[in-house]
Amino acid sequence: MILARLSLLFLALASFTATALPANPDVADAALFANTGSRKSAGYRLISTSDSAPPTWKTLPEILALYDTHTRYIDVTDQDLESVSSFAAPARFDIPARPTRAAVVKPLLPIISIPNMTKWLTTFTSFKNRYYKSPTGKQSADWLFAQAKSVASLADKTKLKVTVSKFAHDFVQYSVIVRVESVAAVAAGGNGPVTVLSAHQDSINARDPMNGVAPGADDDGSGSVTIFETLRVLVQGNYVPKTPIEFHWYAAEEAGLLGSQKVVADYKKRNVAVKGAFQLDMTGYTSSNPSKQVIGIATDNVDATLQNFVKQLTVMHNNSTRTVNTACGYGCSDHASWTRAGYPAAFLFETPFEESNPRIHSANDRVEFINWKHVEKFVRVAVAYVVEMSS
Repeated sequence: MILARLSLLFLALASFTATALPANPDVADAALFANTGSRKSAGYRLISTSDSAPPTWKTLPEILALYDTHTRYIDVTDQDLESVSSFAAPARFDIPARPTRAAVVKPLLPIISIPNMTKWLTTFTSFKNRYYKSPTGKQSADWLFAQAKSVASLADKTKLKVTVSKFAHDFVQYSVIVRVESVAAVAAGGNGPVTVLSAHQDSINARDPMNGVAPGADDDGSGSVTIFETLRVLVQGNYVPKTPIEFHWYAAEEAGLLGSQKVVADYKKRNVAVKGAFQLDMTGYTSSNPSKQVIGIATDNVDATLQNFVKQLTVMHNNSTRTVNTACGYGCSDHASWTRAGYPAAFLFETPFEESNPRIHSANDRVEFINWKHVEKFVRVAVAYVVEMSS
């Protein structure tokens, strides 16, 4: 009897995987969503792999198989961004046509420290993995949060207000958000649009997400340390922004942009003014041949004006580095969440996408393979970005 019932259950679940849902949930047949709770309880997730095809329900093994085919995806099970799609479009703010704050940026750049970054990332990659559901995924978030609090404590409290917060999710790993703003501006009741600099904190072993070893040094420990070093440089350099800056470390990017979708949806619900969001995901791998070392400029899922401005900063503050335009693909990182919600977003990458790090999503994505001079280039761009956008 139990076997017969299990057989019926498996047949029912199998029918879920064959159910393709309309790309626009606002016009979807309500019956297609009627069993969402039971599907989630059975381990199914609603996965989208294209803007032109409807999402489908998939099991974890089916989702992990997408890594083998290099198929990028977005997990739309919780309908976070879809739930705010009818909200008013976010306000747009002027993005500089060209850099004008080099005199402020340049004195900050010598503060960048490769030894500091190496020490930081060595600890961050020492957790068995940073998978969003695993105990060490929570522990690594706790460590990151403590590190952010430590930097915040160094700020000149007469000039800077630095707030470190946890953005909780319905899984154990939380997103970490650090807000930096002028004490004088806050006292005067000023606020202004937020400049966001982001990375994702989680890692994954595509063969065994929960229990496998996944140092995630490049993906995305490198982006995480890039924006952390940017935060440290600004605090240590006593930079006081005119408008707020936020540093975001998203949870669960590797699970289909889960953390960033929830953060962005919350910002849209609360009508938070965002001037621009700049994502850094993988900044530490490049060709061993210096003549082939480039920085990739994403051409899709970005705001053209903001992306062009970030490209100008890349060239200005890394004179010997070439850039190359490269397509990122569907749902390739958390900037896509901002773009889908109507906010201007930018994204740089360590190489052309077709030449990206072959070690990611495995136990071999280790800190000893990081090219720190390459990471430093991205920190220089990130420092320039936050200064130019918030001055």
